[in-house]
Amino acid sequence: MAEIGKSISECISFLSKVGTECELLARLLKQELSNLLTDGSVSKCVVADAWIESTETDSSNWVFTGIAHSLPIIIKPKRTVGAYLFFQISFIGDGIAAVGNEQPLLHVGFWSEPVDFDENWMGFPLDESALVDMTLEQDLLFRWSTPGVRESQWTYSLRLAEINTMEDIQQKIIVPVRELLRGQSASDAFSYAVHSIVRYGEIDGDPGHYRVLQ
Repeated sequence: MAEIGKSISECISFLSKVGTECELLARLLKQELSNLLTDGSVSKCVVADAWIESTETDSSNWVFTGIAHSLPIIIKPKRTVGAYLFFQISFIGDGIAAVGNEQPLLHVGFWSEPVDFDENWMGFPLDESALVDMTLEQDLLFRWSTPGVRESQWTYSLRLAEINTMEDIQQKIIVPVRELLRGQSASDAFSYAVHSIVRYGEIDGDPGHYRVLQ
């Protein structure tokens, strides 16, 4: 029984440390992404309001299973919010449920709605409605194009455990986001971080389901 008690204490202590690290990562990501959109790097995008936080818990409400932050964006020449730049940290559940994946993921995206974990979040399998007008570029980037709308929506994924330094944040998130917002392709946007991006492959005969290739 003593060993069981020790294991419980060690698990709770570990969860606490993970939470602390994720809170720090979230603060850094919000800061760096906000800076990206205020320093003129992407002139067509203007920050419209504060970051919106959303969380997901397990059935007992004891443990966070997902955390997301979405930033409202005005796309010039419009004057109202037209999109949300977001990152979603998923620890367990459908947010990481691509076939072959067994670890937490960090999803980064640009959508027309904020992540809320009720109706709008990144998870597997993708909903049937999400497959309309969607392409998977270079196995790296989910991209949605809407007829008559210039700006596409997109999402890509990273393994959470591989984001450890400011250099990781810059090379794997800030630079790719900047290039994608400028309209670059996946191969160009990820040219310096291609080996860090999660690669997905479709599963034949099973729409919406994807497997991890790398």
